[in-house]
Amino acid sequence: MAPIIQWTSIEEYLTETLTDDGLLQQIGTPQNLAYTRLMATNPGLDPNTLQGQIDISQRYSLNSIYYSTSGPSMWFSRENWLSVESPCGWFGVTCDSNGFVVEFSLRENDLFGTLPSEIRGLSALRVLDLGDNFSIYGRIPQSIGQLTKLRSIILDANSLGAELDNSGTPVSLVSNAVPEEIMNLENLVTLNLETNFFGGQLAFNLISPLTNLESLNLRLNYFTGAIPSNVGELPKSLLILDLSGNTLTGTLPTEFGLLTQLQELRVAQSDASAVPKGTCIDANSNPKGCITGTIPSQLGFLTNLKVLWLFENHLQGVLPTELGNILTLRELMLFTNSLSGEIPASVTGLQNLEIVDLSTNYLGPALPLPFFQKPSLEVLSLGINIFADQFPTTFNLPKIRTISLHQSINVTGSLPNTIAQLTTLNSLDLYSCSLASTIPTEIGNLTALEAFDAEFNFLTGSIPLELSRVESLESLNLNYNFLSGTVPGEFAFLQRLTFLDLGFNYLTGSVPPELGFLLQLEVLNLGDNSLQGRIPNDFLGLSSIRKMRFERNRLTGTIPKQLGSLEKLEEITFLNNTVTGTIPPELGNLLLWTWRTIF
Repeated sequence: MAPIIQWTSIEEYLTETLTDDGLLQQIGTPQNLAYTRLMATNPGLDPNTLQGQIDISQRYSLNSIYYSTSGPSMWFSRENWLSVESPCGWFGVTCDSNGFVVEFSLRENDLFGTLPSEIRGLSALRVLDLGDNFSIYGRIPQSIGQLTKLRSIILDANSLGAELDNSGTPVSLVSNAVPEEIMNLENLVTLNLETNFFGGQLAFNLISPLTNLESLNLRLNYFTGAIPSNVGELPKSLLILDLSGNTLTGTLPTEFGLLTQLQELRVAQSDASAVPKGTCIDANSNPKGCITGTIPSQLGFLTNLKVLWLFENHLQGVLPTELGNILTLRELMLFTNSLSGEIPASVTGLQNLEIVDLSTNYLGPALPLPFFQKPSLEVLSLGINIFADQFPTTFNLPKIRTISLHQSINVTGSLPNTIAQLTTLNSLDLYSCSLASTIPTEIGNLTALEAFDAEFNFLTGSIPLELSRVESLESLNLNYNFLSGTVPGEFAFLQRLTFLDLGFNYLTGSVPPELGFLLQLEVLNLGDNSLQGRIPNDFLGLSSIRKMRFERNRLTGTIPKQLGSLEKLEEITFLNNTVTGTIPPELGNLLLWTWRTIF
């Protein structure tokens, strides 16, 4: 029978079980400060009892984390920390009924520093959430592999994998930032390392032993190289795999098809809500830093998949018909690739689709009309392809929020009055299509519409007054059409409007003074029309205006000096009008002036 160890002091217990003796003794180290504080607040803890060992280990571990991550000077909240009270009452610390720390969450709390190896003292920990602190850097400590009860590791939005200078700026990447010991965490369900500085090649061999893992998020890091074929050996329990926003190359492994429980697969060049790290094409139009090849038909085996992101790569070829086997699919995001050919009927027939973005490819020429008859659809983006077809005239889209056929120059036909059925629509982008019709008055029924862009079409007739009923409208772009009639003064009712572009049309009449009531308007373009009369004096209400364009009209009179009161105005143009007089001195503070008097 092994002898029972008798510890002569708290210091001996710590240096033998939890920490480095040299660091504990060295004045000013986080470990020394943690020990000093422990002895100041709880000197009577007995290292020779189970409860005493638990209390010593947990307090010392938490104290070490506190000093290692700039707790005294940086933390946003530190309620009860380092006090004599039980750590179970410290901010961000949750214990079970036996006093074991089971959850440690200091999300968005301004931690700055490294994670100390002493974290292993939290032996009962199940949830570790230190995300959104931005300045936890360096390596994940090897000792994390001793926390075998962990179910969730959430370290997103930090600087792990990098070294920082004193200002918090990453200066270099570190190697082996994810330790091999992570393989020991057999109870782990969630591993979220999103938005850090982890780099090198993907090492799925560290993840494969985690047989209970359901979510692996490596998005927005610096991983490079090809996706290894042993991706198919990842845990069969995996539901979410996110590799987006790295610099991965090569092709999509067919072994993805072995992960049959997957519900979300993201292998995009960037994150959908973030600025891309860089283009996927070099100066010679060759792919760089992105996935190439074709979409493997084996993805059709992922019959539980709900989300598929493969956008901003250089994928070529046709969409495999096998994608139609994924009856559960809700998000299909394949934009900005080099995909070609017709969209298979098996894909357009998927009945649970909510978001479809196939823009910026070479798909076509037939417009996938079944998408316009899909009650589940909320977002449909098909712009910048080679569709050559008629714009649809019927719709069954009761949930639709966005429709984009941006730059579909061979989509012809008319804007039908059945557009009125799209009462949930927020954004309608028909920029640079070839629609030739009037704007139907029924467009006034789109009471949820926030943005309408029909620039570069062949629209004729007058601007319907019914648009003034769409009080949700924030952006209206009808530039470069063949519209006639007058500028509706009723647009004054559009109090959310920030962008109004009616340039390059055949509008006549005067500039309506009622536009001066648009308090949120930032850009007003009435240039290149046939407007007459004076510039209204009543534009003082345009308190947000930055740019105003009136060039190439038939405006007369003088420039109102009141325009000088518009404090945010940066640019105003009157080129090629018959405006007389001089530039009012009140406008001398404008950053950009374009003005010419024509007699």
